[in-house]
Amino acid sequence: MNVVRAAVRTESPPPYTAFTNRRENIRVQRALIVTPFHFPAAVRACLTLAVTLSLPTFAYAASFDCHAARSPIEHAICDDAQLSALDSELADAYRTALKGQGDAADQLKAGQREWLKSRAPDGKIDPAALENAYRERIAALKALPAFPSPGALVDGPTFRLTTVAKQHDFALRMLEACSTEKSDDDSTCEGPGQLLIFGKGQPKLLQTINLPNVFVTLPKGGNGPLTNSARLYDYQGVINVGDFNFDGYEDFGIQTGNEGSYGGPSYDVYLFDPKAERFVHNDAMTQLIAETLGFFGVDAAHKRLHTFAKSGCCYHEDTTYRVDHDMPVAVARHIEDGQGAGDKMEVIDEELVNGKWHRKVHHEPMPN
Repeated sequence: MNVVRAAVRTESPPPYTAFTNRRENIRVQRALIVTPFHFPAAVRACLTLAVTLSLPTFAYAASFDCHAARSPIEHAICDDAQLSALDSELADAYRTALKGQGDAADQLKAGQREWLKSRAPDGKIDPAALENAYRERIAALKALPAFPSPGALVDGPTFRLTTVAKQHDFALRMLEACSTEKSDDDSTCEGPGQLLIFGKGQPKLLQTINLPNVFVTLPKGGNGPLTNSARLYDYQGVINVGDFNFDGYEDFGIQTGNEGSYGGPSYDVYLFDPKAERFVHNDAMTQLIAETLGFFGVDAAHKRLHTFAKSGCCYHEDTTYRVDHDMPVAVARHIEDGQGAGDKMEVIDEELVNGKWHRKVHHEPMPN
């Protein structure tokens, strides 16, 4: 049973040729190179070329100097022709994408650093998986649109969001045209955008976040985008603001599409870093939304986050999280499982106590 919460392989190069007696061969080769005066000039040239070609080559060309490779992953790249080629292609794609990021280049730089760290989970290097990761990252970089500077004109509307947060003001610029006319029904607007962030009531731009895709819900009546809304099985806010890590600073999630579970909303979550005085993308909370149904609930009084997940009609799971160092950690679950035979469902309550999970199970009649 799967709970819904939200290899390209190429032939490796031939092994390096081993010498039958490596030390003796190298000694002879060196002797031929350093004492060429025993042969005529033409013969010396031929011998030198032949000896040079016979020496093993230990590194392929990559985006970095393989002679200075230190880490295991650098050596793995340098020792594999396909990975070396992909590494060079990635470097070209990254440089091209960086030029199109405008004032938000730091955002892409941070994302690239995080991707580089994630190439070898747990220090394990799987060449086939690494090739796939490279191809996916190259495709993602090439798909990035070129973003204008924050002051440049764009084809789409600009939504000024000055009442959604207490500590900051936002302006969401849609780069492509979409209708914002009043309608008797809810409408949506989707495409690349830019989120401009200002201090509360201040004109100075503090940060620009480029969004390859943003999904905006425009409620009927034409009163601007839906914000700060997380109704289950319904449209949710293009931006939801709250203190997600309970540090006293407002954070936010921006809806980037509907790639969540059961076609539900997907979000990028940003936490405010008071030292850097800017918002920083949080992968863990972003993934938390992708794996569950819609935006997580925020219990400020108890400093907890809550998610809801399901599988089909008859399996439901509510999970509670504390937040440790900006990472959500599950501490309790309530599960209602009606997938078994009979007219009763299994109800499971789990709680993390002193690092150990405690479990209680009972049965209840199936709801009508």
